[in-house]
Amino acid sequence: MVHKVSGQCLCGGVRFVAEAKTHDVTVCHCSMCNRWSGGVSMFMDVIGAPEFEGRDLIGIYRSSDWGERAFCKVCGSSLFWKLAGKDRYTLSTGALNDQTVLTMATEIFIEDKPAYYAFANDTVKLSGPDAMAAFVEEPDGA
Repeated sequence: MVHKVSGQCLCGGVRFVAEAKTHDVTVCHCSMCNRWSGGVSMFMDVIGAPEFEGRDLIGIYRSSDWGERAFCKVCGSSLFWKLAGKDRYTLSTGALNDQTVLTMATEIFIEDKPAYYAFANDTVKLSGPDAMAAFVEEPDGA
């Protein structure tokens, strides 16, 4: 069942609304997410491109050949990661207005997880290559 999610950056300059099929959260342990967020990145897949207010405040950083990371130019909040050149978005769950319905479901780049922490949640754990293959192979809006 499709449901709407909404959120904003810390300063409120960027706001968004999107549609998602699940409330599942993916945790990424890759080194780029670690540097980008100061720890793990937690995100959820959405269907197509979100609707944005304050689009002029969104900074885009092309972090790899396949990915772009977005942030608010004013407050620095992490907003989303997307597949470059496609409307495949994952929203940072910390920016969502209602986080009470979220469920931690998957951990990716598990081979990069630092030894100093471990989540108690029972999650699907995927290697980086397996996670990227699954993400890239899913059609837009999956």
